Amino acid sequence: MFSESSDNEDYCNIGTPPELKEAAERAEACLLPEKSRGRYEMALKVYEKWCAERNAKNIASETALMAYFSDMARQKKPSTLWATYSMIRTMLELTKKTDISKYYKLVAFLKRQNVGFKPKKSSIFTRENLEDFLKKAPQEFLPIKVALIVGVSGACRSDELLKMKTTHINILENKICIEIPDTKTYKSRSFMITNTNWIEIVKEFIQVRKDIENERFFVQYRLGKARNQPFGYNSISKFPYNIASFLKLPNTETYTGHAFRRTAATLLVNSGADILQLKRLGGWKSSAVAEGYVDVSVANQTKTANMISLTTLLSSSCSNSNSLSSFVDIRRPDTSQELRFCSSENSMSETHHQGGPLTISINAYNNSNLTINFNK
Repeated sequence: MFSESSDNEDYCNIGTPPELKEAAERAEACLLPEKSRGRYEMALKVYEKWCAERNAKNIASETALMAYFSDMARQKKPSTLWATYSMIRTMLELTKKTDISKYYKLVAFLKRQNVGFKPKKSSIFTRENLEDFLKKAPQEFLPIKVALIVGVSGACRSDELLKMKTTHINILENKICIEIPDTKTYKSRSFMITNTNWIEIVKEFIQVRKDIENERFFVQYRLGKARNQPFGYNSISKFPYNIASFLKLPNTETYTGHAFRRTAATLLVNSGADILQLKRLGGWKSSAVAEGYVDVSVANQTKTANMISLTTLLSSSCSNSNSLSSFVDIRRPDTSQELRFCSSENSMSETHHQGGPLTISINAYNNSNLTINFNK
């Protein structure tokens, strides 16, 4: 497949033993991602066919590529253009020894297509949605309940749920540990389930399928019994849609196979997690990609607004020395000792002598939250 090369390469390979050439070709074949090799090869075939129909002999030229992607841009989304560009770039590097990443006009054209484009993303479930479904859904939804629990707890992709095996589930005393050895990034990750109610639901499904020989964890369940037939990829990808339909949520068609993963990321960030915790949860390498999975949350926006308004209020109060004790006042009841804190000074001042227990009185503005750090 990868035998075609330039004249210069043929010249350089003079005197190279045939067995070394074959070894090099096998190594080049391994450069393609194993899971999506067919997509890469098909992307190049489609492009070659397009060039043949238009009598374009040099398929690796920037002119031909510009015309091809300009034609595609009329019908395809920018995300599709970038994915196709990536696959064709890899294939041309292997087959034509041409690096099209240096075609700056082509790259600029593709970047231009992103202007104003808003990619469609899966809708997410709220924490209330999760609890409502787990509480109200009948027994026939047991596998979907477990998929929801596992998918949200570990930010799992549909493919990861599909390939999950019984050996990946480890029941401990007060928690369940789950390992995902085969991920999209070829790097294993693990996570825990600690919610007591969730653990009981997972244990119930494990008990129901204990006599099933199939090693795949998610098997079908009908009439109160587990079947030896595992769920397929399309069925698992529709689990979020089935949940949204049961809960009668609006726009049920927007709950795709990525709903569990996006829900997990959003719930984690709304709980106060940092970017490192988010990346560890989903196995993301890029911070930008990880942040793209977090949905816009009204609760998170409100929390941010409260933090901003509180900072402004404290800064304003600290500018007036007479108002220092209006927001944090720490006193010892048996003495006249007083500790006062001001955010702009970032310190505490202590007056009079030591002795007696401390009583802390905090007055917060507009029911805002205050965080006080004592450093000895």
